[in-house]
Amino acid sequence: MMMLNSLLVLAAAMFALAKTPNGFQPASNSDLMVFYNNTAALNGIAVAKLVTTSEPQIGTVARLTGKTYAVLMIDLDIPTNSSKTNTLLHWMQTDLTPATTASRFTAANGSVSVFLLENRGNTSAFAPYIGPNPPARIPLSHRYTQILVDTTNLTSQGASELQTAAATRIGFTASTVLAQAGLSGKVVAGNSYNVTNPWPVQAATGATNANTSTSTTKTGATNTASFVPGASSTFASEAGGSLRYESFALVAALGVMVLIV
Repeated sequence: MMMLNSLLVLAAAMFALAKTPNGFQPASNSDLMVFYNNTAALNGIAVAKLVTTSEPQIGTVARLTGKTYAVLMIDLDIPTNSSKTNTLLHWMQTDLTPATTASRFTAANGSVSVFLLENRGNTSAFAPYIGPNPPARIPLSHRYTQILVDTTNLTSQGASELQTAAATRIGFTASTVLAQAGLSGKVVAGNSYNVTNPWPVQAATGATNANTSTSTTKTGATNTASFVPGASSTFASEAGGSLRYESFALVAALGVMVLIV
């Protein structure tokens, strides 16, 4: 038992600070382990966009004792046409349960045993996973924040509140949504990582209208772009960013038209 406890302490130390970013609420200093295959996306490190296309495996070093949990993933750095940034909900999955046995993951700074959170009932996500896709606008580097919420005592009304909130991804405020769902103080772990757009910064003017996967929403006096759930995000930059790839596609299409003529 002493050896097991020592290993858990060592693992936690190796992956310390897998917490929510400074200033984010609801905050957590408890580690939420996030892995894309065998890539550890922890501690605010930079992660390649291609690594994050599919939803990650999440878990904790120590097994949780609650019955069910929910994970929320939020981009804190959506650019707008003002100096302020907006938020975007990337994922909300409920009905997660802790695995009974730990899984081993290897990362650059060592290996760790993690009790994964599993969707054993194949419950549909309130907000299906959207991979990070920061646009070529300032800020180029986005903080993707994950929080794990204990939903053991979630009521049917609370679940309805979560589902309703998840339908509007842009401008998502986790603290408000959790309070409305009766889940204040129920965040048990958190994490964040960064994904950066390597392209040169493009002007914001007209960028929103060019994005066929977004629609425009007004929040006060600031125009921001709203993600339309279900729209293809393969070539679309997230929430109103410039569509460099779509521009390439348009040029290619025009070339085909010239050949036909």
